[in-house]
Amino acid sequence: MILQRLRISHVRNHGYTEIDCPEGTLLLLGENGAGKTTVLESISMLSSTRSFVTRQDRGLLQKDAAAFRLEGSFLSDSGSHHDITMVYNAELGRKQITLDHSPLAAASDLIGQFPIVALSPQHRPITAGGPGERRSFVDFIISQVHHSYLMDLIDYRRILRQRNALLADMERRPQEIRATLEAWDRSLAESAVRIMQRRQQFIDEFTPYFRQAMQSVIAEREQVTLHSRNTADIDSAAEDSVESYLAQLQRRFHADLRRGTTTIGPHRDDMDILLNGLDVRAQASQGQHKTVLIALKLAEHRYLDAHLDETPMLLLDDVFSELDDERLASVLHLAQGLGQTFITSANTATLEYFAHAENGNRTLRIADGKVTALAEVA
Repeated sequence: MILQRLRISHVRNHGYTEIDCPEGTLLLLGENGAGKTTVLESISMLSSTRSFVTRQDRGLLQKDAAAFRLEGSFLSDSGSHHDITMVYNAELGRKQITLDHSPLAAASDLIGQFPIVALSPQHRPITAGGPGERRSFVDFIISQVHHSYLMDLIDYRRILRQRNALLADMERRPQEIRATLEAWDRSLAESAVRIMQRRQQFIDEFTPYFRQAMQSVIAEREQVTLHSRNTADIDSAAEDSVESYLAQLQRRFHADLRRGTTTIGPHRDDMDILLNGLDVRAQASQGQHKTVLIALKLAEHRYLDAHLDETPMLLLDDVFSELDDERLASVLHLAQGLGQTFITSANTATLEYFAHAENGNRTLRIADGKVTALAEVA
């Protein structure tokens, strides 16, 4: 997938920005706060409906603006052209998306059609943060490959909200709550088991990509592995997995009622990232965290490339300030040939990394949300 042209209107400090994108690498240079990351956020919004910096669409809106608008013209690997427009209206509090001039019924319909992989300081919590960060990492990758998985997530979260609201309703008697839950729990269990099955399948498939990427980033033979940690103690592959899940929900009823929330399920599960047998989150050094995160993101790109009909776009936000020279050289070397890549940097010295790059790369300077062209990088 290639983004050929990007238009940004009233997003953060960008009043209006239009960029013709090269098929190779686009390097965006500018001081901190100049608006570089906003360009990558805009690409992310058009490709995945969300920013990798904030989950609040309103947070992207330029000060005093009533709405923002994003437009992208894409060329698929098969040669077909596609146009995406996204408009967020602050008064309505929602965004509208059109694909090839036809409104999308749901934002989720866009997921997977224009695949992307982003690496940013915002992604540090994948290795260092709580379980929710790793669940989001896994869920986003699987959702781009399997739309049915995304639908299961949406259904599960909808039923879970209803279940938790009922558990927290102090005005209802426990018998009444339990009777009502019985009508919802089977649907919840069916969605939960499918999610658990798909996550386990993903971990099994993704681990070899992760190990290969780790070896390509560093020459040392660090052993990495991934392990699912589920709150529901069931075998999701078993024929009676739904019944087993239901039985656990029923056994947890009084505990859930006391807490006013559902205490087991995919919304509380985690994925352990192990380096030489030790949990990265608790045991890894800062350098190891960075290396593991790079490997995860490179593996994500390779996994999506192998499982989709489109080559993912790669967004590298501020990696020059995050990585030492050795890791940075490895990332940029590995990024060559992966497909269209967008890189932001505050340091003009980073131009030297592109001195021997292939033709087709381009550099732009950004200041106060305004873009100016530099000489083409040969």
